[in-house]
Amino acid sequence: MKRITSRAEFDKLRKHGRRTRTQYFDLVSCAIEKDADFGLAVIVSKKIGNAVKRNKIKRWIKNFAYTHANLFRSNNDYLVITKRGIYESGRNNIYNELERVLEEHE
Repeated sequence: MKRITSRAEFDKLRKHGRRTRTQYFDLVSCAIEKDADFGLAVIVSKKIGNAVKRNKIKRWIKNFAYTHANLFRSNNDYLVITKRGIYESGRNNIYNELERVLEEHE
């Protein structure tokens, strides 16, 4: 798994990516030309909560990506944009929702 950090990669994901909306987050995925592992970026708005909550949500999603790497397609970049109420839903609900969306995404 690689981190998506450049502005160009974010813009490409937002412009050309396939978006799946759920109650807790939007998942945007886009194929990349390079023969590489999947890329992941997580966006958590300040409206979600303080820095502790935002960082915890990012850790939850990144941990899911590390432990369930087989659900992610290689040669794809993924962007997770969180929504309000994600922290209150809890880690297990987020994991279940991510797993469901990624299985449908294939």
